[in-house]
Amino acid sequence: MKINLFFTAVRRARRSSRPSFGSAFTLLELLAVIAVIGILAGFIFPSLHAARIATHQAKTRLLFGQWAVALEGFYQEYGYYPVLDEDNLVNPVGQNSDPSTPHLFHDLLAGRRRDGSALPAYGSNTNAWLPEAQNRKLIAFYSFASADFTSASSAIPNLLCDGFEHTAIAVLVDRNLDGVIQLGRDFLVLPVVNGLAPGLGDFPIAGVRARVIFYAPAADATTANPKFIFSWK
Repeated sequence: MKINLFFTAVRRARRSSRPSFGSAFTLLELLAVIAVIGILAGFIFPSLHAARIATHQAKTRLLFGQWAVALEGFYQEYGYYPVLDEDNLVNPVGQNSDPSTPHLFHDLLAGRRRDGSALPAYGSNTNAWLPEAQNRKLIAFYSFASADFTSASSAIPNLLCDGFEHTAIAVLVDRNLDGVIQLGRDFLVLPVVNGLAPGLGDFPIAGVRARVIFYAPAADATTANPKFIFSWK
């Protein structure tokens, strides 16, 4: 009796371990699942891309705000805004990527070179526009982080960049100290970044009510459809 019960249990176990082909997916069901996954991917991936763009834009605006505060700190200390590149660019055309060489915007606010070395000593023969002449106290108004620069493996390494690692960044300051940055008073032409310049819709004739402003091209900016990230919008 016990032996019969044993063999009966074995037979039941074998039957239960066999695959149930009746419950397996059919080809149509598999195709339907693949189609649903494809549809979901079509929604998810663009959303992830848009989220990344929004994150980089937020980082760029935050960075511009921090740089603006640093320039305001310079003004509070010396009573004037520093003289920047004549084209009003954070990274002037032809800027040397060697961190031991001068970088006007960086050196003015950091009080040192990009590699951390000291600026040359100020003397009576020092040009007035050099960082060591404008920031004679060598005050560090801003501590630049490695994320503020293009990577060493970049085609243009060691240059200041925005959240998208774009190096074309415009900077304008209120030269006449009237609280408004205006074309024709504080600068002659709008700085060009990546071959693009804002129109009157973005930069009104009456000017922008601010003391320091920045802008850079948006990620999807084109010549036909110029877009920008503005520090004042």
